[in-house]
Amino acid sequence: MLKKYIPFLIFILSISHTNSVFAAKDKVLTMCVSHFPPYQIVQPNQAPIGENIAATSYLFNKLGYEIQYTKDNSIWRCLGMLKAGKVDIMSGLLDAPERREFAHLLVYGSLSKKSLYVNQNGPTITKFADLKGLKIAVLKGIKQFEKFDNAPDDYFEKVYVNDMAAAFRVLAAGKVDVVISTEFNELEKFQSSSNKGMKKMTVDLDDAALLFIALSKKSKIAHSAKKYQQLSEELYKNKEFQNVINDFKLAHPEHYAPAL
Repeated sequence: MLKKYIPFLIFILSISHTNSVFAAKDKVLTMCVSHFPPYQIVQPNQAPIGENIAATSYLFNKLGYEIQYTKDNSIWRCLGMLKAGKVDIMSGLLDAPERREFAHLLVYGSLSKKSLYVNQNGPTITKFADLKGLKIAVLKGIKQFEKFDNAPDDYFEKVYVNDMAAAFRVLAAGKVDVVISTEFNELEKFQSSSNKGMKKMTVDLDDAALLFIALSKKSKIAHSAKKYQQLSEELYKNKEFQNVINDFKLAHPEHYAPAL
């Protein structure tokens, strides 16, 4: 008697399994990552880690999502993938009108300093005005800070590069005067015999700039962006994101090099 129900039971079980698989996929987000220690650290055969990743994981784990990661990409490529909806999220971005056209921005931190790298006999830079007339290596697709991004074209010359390795190569070759970046903690990898005396200078920004996680407007969860923005603002104001980042720093001192 029961034999005639067996095909039906198998059918029901297969549907249940299929639904559970789809439900699981709905809870997985793809994050585009770029190797930029200590914010994003991409190592072979290991899940990426870093300050940005810790903060991003904290937010979306609270919302019930898991995160899977792309391979190491340039930041400008990540922006393109985000715009096309090929990834759900990326992190470590400054605000910009053109970015709001294709992404919802979720605050998690702030930026109050910029790092500048010069060769041993390079210029001394303590304020924005010292950049006037210099050739500056800038990562393609990256916003630096408002005063820099909006400076007149003839104030200094921007030389766009794909990654920090390229930035330090053109600095060592004397093709630029300075590399501008946030803190970058793998400098020793890019120091050649010709620029062992590379110097780092830190400049305080007039106004701290907010840092954001970007959620693609083509993501499957974009319809809930407002709710996520409210939660991220709450976590930012309560310093929960900062506590997560501080915990990462304590757990991974190896990714924080001493000052030059």
